[in-house]
Amino acid sequence: MSTATPFEVRLSVAAARGLSIFVYAALLLGNFGVAVGVPEPRIAALAVSLLKIAGLLGALILFLSSYGQLSQKAEADLDEREVAIRNRAYVLTHQIMVAVLFLGFLWVTLADKLGWWLPGASDAADLITAFGLGSMALPAAILAWRDRAPADEEGA
Repeated sequence: MSTATPFEVRLSVAAARGLSIFVYAALLLGNFGVAVGVPEPRIAALAVSLLKIAGLLGALILFLSSYGQLSQKAEADLDEREVAIRNRAYVLTHQIMVAVLFLGFLWVTLADKLGWWLPGASDAADLITAFGLGSMALPAAILAWRDRAPADEEGA
């Protein structure tokens, strides 16, 4: 019985790191930008929409990358070092996402009491989308940033 090889996007360490920076910048500027107010000019609104799409596609590529696949493999398919690295990435992902979630809760609580800006339902959906996409890509991003680049790649 042969085992099918899962689809995987091969990224160098540098490419995965660069993509992770791009993804979080695009999610922040695109989705958060929409939530706080889409600029009036059509070209600016188009740019924000393209950033949202780019963030989505980048997060998907990170998720499908070799780093994302490492985070999804069954423990039986990994050696002890890979299990430890993957588990640490998940612990960091959990800590970061819970911290972001609680910052959101804190903002909502303070904003409600102090009359600060709060998103409407549609804008809140953009923020939740950014949160979900960010959490989906975060284990791969952490694994990429913790990976050591081969000596020949570091000089490139």
